[in-house]
Amino acid sequence: MSSADYYGFESIYKLVEAAVQAKSDVLIAIIHWYLTKNAFRNVGIGDDKTLSDSEEQSELLPDGWNSNPKSYALRYVNDGQLYLLHGVDTGGLMVVNLVQVKSLSASNVTFQIDDTVKSLKGSITKLIPEVATVLDRVRKELLVPVFESNKKDGETQTKKEPEKVERVDVRPTNPLLIGGGVPVGRFGSDPLGVGNVGRGDLDPFGRGGGMLFQPPGGFNPLADLRRPGGSGIVPG
Repeated sequence: MSSADYYGFESIYKLVEAAVQAKSDVLIAIIHWYLTKNAFRNVGIGDDKTLSDSEEQSELLPDGWNSNPKSYALRYVNDGQLYLLHGVDTGGLMVVNLVQVKSLSASNVTFQIDDTVKSLKGSITKLIPEVATVLDRVRKELLVPVFESNKKDGETQTKKEPEKVERVDVRPTNPLLIGGGVPVGRFGSDPLGVGNVGRGDLDPFGRGGGMLFQPPGGFNPLADLRRPGGSGIVPG
């Protein structure tokens, strides 16, 4: 990373340098600056999980941010969402975690304080010689996991449920277009076939001639008409 990548840190650190008491303060100051570089804004200290419109958002560290060099609690806003940053010094190991309050997405990164911070005053590379590595870990281990989790949650919530397709009965309702039907009276309420009495005289395709009396000379006006084919549709 070039010096341009650290633009803005010197201005922020100059404002708090006199109040820096421990190496852990330097780590928190570096992480705070990197958050603001990524559009986070501080809204005070503590772990209050509510956010009001009246809270002032700032790129600066708030008063009292390092009142306890063993434990830090800072509140941030990014894209309208509240985040809580906690840092705890546990026997020389700094554990920093970030929580997105709404989704409870969380991440953490740890640093050996003495191995990471070499000075309390000076330029960023004098404070933390391996600052590029530190910031890369902050990005990968602290920021990316939270943002990726929020992105997946958002995609899951916006997925549309499959539309239900209503099945439509496209079978023909015209009895002349339906082949192989069961004759009326064969089953059901007319087991004796009483309903078929006289049906042959009215059905031009029935077993009878379709007339009360056969015409003389064996002439059948229906003889030239083909009976329904296999499709059940009378040919035109």
